[in-house]
Amino acid sequence: MPIAFKFRLVKIARIAAKITGGLIAFVFLIVLACFILNSFDVPLSDQSKALLAVPPNPFPADQNLYLAVAGLEGAGERPIAEMGQERIAAYDRAFDSMLLDPEKSLRLNKQWDAAKIQVEGEVQALGHPRTSSIWTTAKTHHQDIAALLTSNQRLYQRYLSLHHLRGYFETVHPSFMAPLITPPQSLRTLFLADVANRIQTGTPEQQRDALDDLQQDLQLWRTVLNGDGTLISKMLSVAFLHSDMILLADFITDPATDLKSFEDVIDPMVLPFDLKDYRIGNAFAAEFRSTASVYKTITAASELTGTYASSSRLNRIGNAFQAHFFKPNATENMGAEIVAHWVVLGDSDPSKFQKNRQAYQEWLEKEGPHLSPSYIYNPIGKILASLNGTQYDSYPLRAYDVAAYQRLVCLAYQLKHQHIATADVAAFMKAHPEWSTHPVDGKSFRWNEQLSELAVNTLGEHPRDQRFSVILR
Repeated sequence: MPIAFKFRLVKIARIAAKITGGLIAFVFLIVLACFILNSFDVPLSDQSKALLAVPPNPFPADQNLYLAVAGLEGAGERPIAEMGQERIAAYDRAFDSMLLDPEKSLRLNKQWDAAKIQVEGEVQALGHPRTSSIWTTAKTHHQDIAALLTSNQRLYQRYLSLHHLRGYFETVHPSFMAPLITPPQSLRTLFLADVANRIQTGTPEQQRDALDDLQQDLQLWRTVLNGDGTLISKMLSVAFLHSDMILLADFITDPATDLKSFEDVIDPMVLPFDLKDYRIGNAFAAEFRSTASVYKTITAASELTGTYASSSRLNRIGNAFQAHFFKPNATENMGAEIVAHWVVLGDSDPSKFQKNRQAYQEWLEKEGPHLSPSYIYNPIGKILASLNGTQYDSYPLRAYDVAAYQRLVCLAYQLKHQHIATADVAAFMKAHPEWSTHPVDGKSFRWNEQLSELAVNTLGEHPRDQRFSVILR
């Protein structure tokens, strides 16, 4: 190889080394600057502080549906609210240690599940309250329902006792690790089947008692929907209201039902709730408080030292390095801006929902977290905040879809009660938009004259095969 060529190669190598060294130095300085810039957190904003503040609980323990449902399946013979209060207190006492060991919450839930009273029998054979017809199934399962009631009398009476409580307030320490508080679906199915069974086979007095229980159940889940809780409690209450309404619709539209004999009972039952009852804005504030516990978990000692997540020195260093680029207060301040919009959106008049959602989307595109040079500070927090921007989009619509279905049940009752002929249904709907339109978009319900079917055009995202229609038989 010629000497001149070798010298040229050496010169090129030296230049490349200098460039590489310069780039490494530049990257190092950038990383160092980012590291220094992320050496501090900002104070919590007033908006964050307001959303993080837990509102006062106006209900004594023995009147709080949340605590009663928490203790509903308790193994003891004490009042269910008392057992629920002890269950929640055990979780709250363990909360700080859960940040070091999140599996502790799983162990607490397993302990509760192992000791709780279970629903006995094949309740699932009665069908699903929102995808099938409990009313129709009950007609061929009278003896099965009676047997299931006998086997589950203690749990069933506890469920009926919920109807006498007057408020709902989630007392648990806000966290994604909090236990799920809800009655078992099988017990709910048994309740609806029993109501159907008593109406179909009972004396007039027993029929009225059954309808009264259904009315009280509607009010029960209306109370939960209006209470202070997270999104899951709102969506569960909406689902339970929906299943109650489906049973009511099937009862009303059954050709064998003598509506005239029950009109004094049914009239108040089918009256749609005030649309304000379906507003779920306070759930977003509750979710914000739960999210704050996630941020605490990210920066907990278990994640930084590896005592829980990992034990290798390399992982401990990696965890600590990543945590340096996550600032909880700055992240919560960004989240608070987004959640404040969701609170307003969740509490907005349904007829203005679409317009307000569009305004929020425009604000998010303009003011929300975006990939930009500002990501140098608190990059992990900005990513988390951006993920929260649109995840709640469908929840208010799911609630308003059930509000629409309640209108549809009222419409079906009026059509049957007033003996409106099939050919006149469309005209009747046009004359009564308060019963025949969706409260969000104002569109009329679908009427299929050939099938005699009324249906809601749903706007939210629902599990498959949920019933939002009735057949006028």
